[in-house]
Amino acid sequence: MQNFINVTATMLIEIIESKSDSQRVALQFVLEELDAARSGIDFIRDRIKSFYFMEVDYVGAMDRSWLDVDGGSGPQQFLVKAISTIEQQLGSDLAAMVRISIVEYIIRHYRLGRFYIDKEVRVALKPLNIFEPIVCEESLLHPHIKYLLKEENKPVRDVIFRWSSGFEDRDNKFNYEFQTTFNSSFWEIYLYQCFKDLGMTVDFSKASPDFVAESRNGESIIIEAVTANHAHNSSPEWLGEELRQDDDFLNFACVRILNAIDSKHKKFIQTYSKFEYVKGNPFVIALAPFEQSMFFMQNNEAINRVLYKQGIDKGNGFLEIETPTVLKGGNIPLELGLFTSSKYKEVSAIIFSTTATIGKAIAQTSLSRHVRCGRYHEERGLIVELIDSSKHFETHLDGLQIHHNPYAENKLPSEAFDSYEITHYYYDTVSKIIDNQQKSYTLISRIFLPSLS
Repeated sequence: MQNFINVTATMLIEIIESKSDSQRVALQFVLEELDAARSGIDFIRDRIKSFYFMEVDYVGAMDRSWLDVDGGSGPQQFLVKAISTIEQQLGSDLAAMVRISIVEYIIRHYRLGRFYIDKEVRVALKPLNIFEPIVCEESLLHPHIKYLLKEENKPVRDVIFRWSSGFEDRDNKFNYEFQTTFNSSFWEIYLYQCFKDLGMTVDFSKASPDFVAESRNGESIIIEAVTANHAHNSSPEWLGEELRQDDDFLNFACVRILNAIDSKHKKFIQTYSKFEYVKGNPFVIALAPFEQSMFFMQNNEAINRVLYKQGIDKGNGFLEIETPTVLKGGNIPLELGLFTSSKYKEVSAIIFSTTATIGKAIAQTSLSRHVRCGRYHEERGLIVELIDSSKHFETHLDGLQIHHNPYAENKLPSEAFDSYEITHYYYDTVSKIIDNQQKSYTLISRIFLPSLS
C-alpha cells in the first residue's frame, strides 16, 4: 500500500507541475481534499488537525475550484479515479486513510501547512552581519555564539541568518550585542521572521520602539521586544545549573517576567506614548523568558500567574488555584494579575514563547538529532514524543502565545496573528476564566538531544 501511495503522489506532483501556477494549484488541491474529508471518520478529522490548516481556509474550497485543479487533466480527478480502485478492494474507510496519506505527501512536498518554511531572503539597506567577527576578545563572546560558530552548526547559522534577512541595523550596535549578550537580539530576529511569516511589514525608519509593524489588513501595531533575564545575584540560563524545585522555579520565573513587563510598561508611558505614530495604535510587549536553567519548561504556567493570577496545584489533581502574589527575594510580595484590572490598560497584548530558542533554528535544518517534544491535543491532553528529527515538524510560529488584555485601550486585532499554530488567550473579567484557544497538535515544548546513531 505504501508503494501505491508513493506512486500516486509522484504522479499527482507531475500533474500539478504541468500547470502554469503549480504552487497555487497544489494549495487549492489540498484545500479541496480537506474540505471533502472534514465530514469523514474520526481518524480522518483528527489527521486534518495535524496539518495546521485553518477551517476558514478549506471549508467551501470545493466551490472555489477551477479547471487546472478539478478539470479532466487536473490532480483532483486523477486522485478520485485512483482511489475508486482502492475503495472497491478495501472499503471506504481504508480508502479514505490512504487518500489522506497521499494528501499529506503533497502538503510536505509543497511545504504547506505544518511543513511551511519561509525560504525567502530579503535585502536590507543596512543588513546584519551577525556571524562576522566583531568581538576580538573571545571571553566576551556569549556561550551560545561560541556554540553556533562551530563548523558542524553552519546549517543552524544559515537558518538564523535567513531569519535576519531584511532586518535593518538602525543603531550600529545590533551585531555586537548579538555576539556578546545574544538572547535579546536572538529574540528580535525570531520575532522579525514571525512578522514576515504573517505577512507583516516593519517600518525601520522609526528608531523606537523595536517594531512599528503593519498587518496584512493595514493595521499599525507597535511592538516592543524584551527578555526576562537572570537576576544580578543568580546564574544565567546557559550554565545549566540544577533545576529549582517547582514552586521556586515558577516563583523566580514570575518575578523576572513581572519585572520585564513592568519596565516596558513604564517605558511606554514615559516615552513611546508621546510619539505620533504610536498614539491610538495597539501596543504589544513581546516577551521571551531566559531567566534560569530549563526556562523552556514553564510553557504558560508563569505567564498565566503574572497576567491572570491563576496557577495549578500539581499535587492536587492539577486543580486551578488563585495566585494573587509572588515573593521577590523570598520575602517581598509582588502583586500578580496584570490583565485582571485596568492598571496596564496601555498594553494591548503580550506575545510570549518558551520555544523560541536555538532549537527552533535546528528544527529548520536537516541535522540529525533526537527530539523530545510535547504537543497539545484537545481530547488527549499532553502528547509526548521522542522521535528522530526527520519525523519532527514545527513551523516558525509554532509555540507562539498571544495574551490579549481585556482592559486594553487599543485592542490588538486577533486576525493580525491568525495562524493555526498560534495560541490566543482571552480573559473573561466576569467569570475570571481564561479562554485558552490552543489547537490540537501545536507545540508546547521541544528539546533536541544528540543523535543516537
